[in-house]
Amino acid sequence: MRAEQERALWLRRSAYLLCGDWRLAEDLVQNTLLKLYKAWRRVDMSTVDSYVRRALLRVWLDEHRRPWHRAERHDADPPETGDTAADPAELG
Repeated sequence: MRAEQERALWLRRSAYLLCGDWRLAEDLVQNTLLKLYKAWRRVDMSTVDSYVRRALLRVWLDEHRRPWHRAERHDADPPETGDTAADPAELG
């Protein structure tokens, strides 16, 4: 495995440890990489791993502080949907 792939895997796993949701972890990674891209010219390559860790933590904190985050439940079951192909006359 290449070093970039190992770093990406590490970043995704770290994001999951922060939030506990793989989909949200992927969003956190994307936002972290976007921050890294925007700051690329200013980032010292000898400390890039440290920068990415701090950026991931800040992205997670920003996401966690949003008001809608507190109201949203990630563990809830999706609502049941009816069979749209069934004939309504046969259901009654």
